[in-house]
Amino acid sequence: MSQSIKIYGLIFLACICLLLFLDFDRKLIMEDSLFESVRTTQLSVLDDALNRGDLIVNQHLSINKNRVMRLWNEKIAENHSTLGRLEVRYVDIHENPAAIAVSVCESGKTAMKSEMTSQYDNVVIVERNEAAK
Repeated sequence: MSQSIKIYGLIFLACICLLLFLDFDRKLIMEDSLFESVRTTQLSVLDDALNRGDLIVNQHLSINKNRVMRLWNEKIAENHSTLGRLEVRYVDIHENPAAIAVSVCESGKTAMKSEMTSQYDNVVIVERNEAAK
């Protein structure tokens, strides 16, 4: 009888360890996915929203704030596929020089916790290299 209790206890502990490992693994995947999708989105949005006419004519790097926010919302939906919920907060969008500062928070369900969140803050600034003239 005591031998079977030990075996069932070990099986129970193994199940708990497996659930903890799965939660930890999901947290790592969530953070990595959020990091990659935010970086990819910001760089592609800056590339698409850069005012090339102003760069050619006036030698200034500038972007349109409204276009950046619209493109950002479209591209984050394309780049980030998850079952969690994304909350995007624009910290600042600077038109001249071109810069985007954004904070993205993702939350989702896990096996052990009722709610898990992951947050990523990022700033991208585009500067013109004067030595390239």
